Amino acid sequence: MAMNLIRNRLNYVLSLFLFIIPFQNIVSNEKVTLHLKWFHQFQFAGYYAAYEKGFYKDVGLDVELIESTVGIRGIHEKVVRTTGQYGVGSNELLLHRHMGKPVVVLGVIFQHSPSVLFFKRSSNLQSIHDLVGKRVMLTPWMEEIVAYLKKEGINKSDLQILEHRFNPRDLIEGRVDAYSGYATTQAFDFKKAGFPVVAYSPRLAGIDFYGDNFFTSEAEVEKFPERVKAFREATLRGWQYAMSHQEEVADIIYNKYSKKHPKERLLFEAQQMTPLIQPILVEMGYMNPGRWKHINDIYYELGMLPKNINLKGFLYDPDPPTNYEWIYYTFFIALSGVGVAWLIQWRRLNKQYSENLKNQVKQRTEELRQSNESLQILNKSLVHTLKELTEAQDRLLASEKLAVLGQLAAGMAHELNTPLGAIVSSNLSLLDFLKNKLEQVIATIVTFDEDDANRYHFLLSECLQNQTYLEGKSERNIKKELHAQFSHLGKMDLYGPHMQLVIETGLFRRVDQIEYILESNRSLEILQVVASINSAYRCNQIISVASEKATHVISALKNYLVSEKEIVSNDSVIDLEIEIETILSLYHYNLSKITVVKNYGSEKKCIGNRDKLNQVWINLINNGLHAMSFVGTLEIKIQSDGDWVKISIIDSGIGVAESIKDKIFEPFFTTKPNGEGMGLGLDICKKMIQQMGGKIELEPTSKGACFSVWLRKAIS
Repeated sequence: MAMNLIRNRLNYVLSLFLFIIPFQNIVSNEKVTLHLKWFHQFQFAGYYAAYEKGFYKDVGLDVELIESTVGIRGIHEKVVRTTGQYGVGSNELLLHRHMGKPVVVLGVIFQHSPSVLFFKRSSNLQSIHDLVGKRVMLTPWMEEIVAYLKKEGINKSDLQILEHRFNPRDLIEGRVDAYSGYATTQAFDFKKAGFPVVAYSPRLAGIDFYGDNFFTSEAEVEKFPERVKAFREATLRGWQYAMSHQEEVADIIYNKYSKKHPKERLLFEAQQMTPLIQPILVEMGYMNPGRWKHINDIYYELGMLPKNINLKGFLYDPDPPTNYEWIYYTFFIALSGVGVAWLIQWRRLNKQYSENLKNQVKQRTEELRQSNESLQILNKSLVHTLKELTEAQDRLLASEKLAVLGQLAAGMAHELNTPLGAIVSSNLSLLDFLKNKLEQVIATIVTFDEDDANRYHFLLSECLQNQTYLEGKSERNIKKELHAQFSHLGKMDLYGPHMQLVIETGLFRRVDQIEYILESNRSLEILQVVASINSAYRCNQIISVASEKATHVISALKNYLVSEKEIVSNDSVIDLEIEIETILSLYHYNLSKITVVKNYGSEKKCIGNRDKLNQVWINLINNGLHAMSFVGTLEIKIQSDGDWVKISIIDSGIGVAESIKDKIFEPFFTTKPNGEGMGLGLDICKKMIQQMGGKIELEPTSKGACFSVWLRKAIS
């Protein structure tokens, strides 16, 4: 009786609790505020869609969207000041979190930052390194651009930094040489104005930051967890709708929020956002702790953050672990009730033992039956859990394979992007010369008298024979020396056109001929004609070199691909030298600071699966590069060992500690930091080698680590 009474009361309380909570959510209409970080435009389309389509209202939220006219300044303070505040931010949240502002990122919208650096396409800026000494406008908090410049060897002190006025006319009208902005918006302004530009993205240097995200405060997450979760889900639903109905949402923005920009610009912005958001390939709002660690590392290199800051509490978890405390309390109360009931029953049994013995035995039998049923249910649950864990392990194995291929693809992308970018840029400059300058150059040359023609032929010959590129600092020093030496010539002003053209044509190397060239009344025209021809000749050389490099990378990729029959078979004859050389070619970008020592013996063919072996070589080479921090010596040896071919990959890194040598081939064991590996690489390699009848071992070496693979020798 006592047990039934306790059970009935608990069921009543739980039912009432479960009934009241959803009722409160239905009748409430909570007021929250979302602070945008710029003027109304398609950049915030998901929030407009969530509001206008009633997604916020469906979850009981009344959201006020506030436009910013001063950028991101002040938004973080507003969000953390009181609850009910949300904001749109970017990677700067990591800096504000470290400065003590308790901000929490709820979800990332832009998987890749739209931040780029714009140059005039036909200007004298041929590459990112030509920026030294030039006028540059940098957007506040756009630190990925600063990191990009620093990675290319350019410090802010090397530039003339101008205050950013967010007016594209500054670049169009020549008031600035480079202009940072968004590829999603400013690109339209330049295109509309008919102004040709080249956009450099930090991703060319491997700096891949997130773009826009939305965030709130720790207080909001702690005090109103259900409201935060509802706001996040409604917002992501709005973004999914906006990217699937771009035309409709553009109409909403133009008609209800702002007519500052035409609908044509809004749709252009939407199209440019699609590859940055990747709404089809990546779940909306997804964020990877490893990417945030990458951003932390870049800030660390810039001296803005300490290394490896704690991200706990900074990244919102929409599905936190369930709190089971109420179950423990309920169980304790129930257990106490059972104890009290048992004591009462025990006293009764003391008094009436003989007449209640049969009833007690019957009761115990029923309890055992119920317990047996519970154990059977638990056993089924454990079998189901084991199946889920097995499936999860298979997914992790596939994920590790994709991660290795992703690293390979990233290096190849850089290897191809660099020469192809040079080809495109040089081709455009060459096209500009042929279309707009060639006729003018020819018309000028034919008007030269005999003396000026002699000067032109001499200068052209000298210029084409000495194609030497000067760094910014060297160029400035030479200008100062020439100005001091030829100060008596009015034409050799330090910042004048004659001085710049003397440098560009290489005339500075023939100091004895400078006065001879400049004494002509048409010296400026002679210098300009030679400089134009030299620029076209230089573009031709760049295209030639870049084409050879791209052809080499594509050839390596072609050798890497095989037919389906060869991939499936574990008994194919493999030429190890060809396969390993192909992998090294594909890893060329990562080997810039690595000395590769190759000791290929006479026995270079084995029996195995070409695709699986290539994955093994990629894993072992990649592990060696990480162990050396991409600086050092990598040795690859192929030698005969009886009926086996032995392949050894030796790095000059930190080696493997004695305490973990027995664990390195175990699944999920890794020495890499969180977010950089799952510890499945060597386990996968070992399984694949065993499937081919071979073995893999860690062998002792004087320095670094030596991984050796034994494979069956091919019979010649």
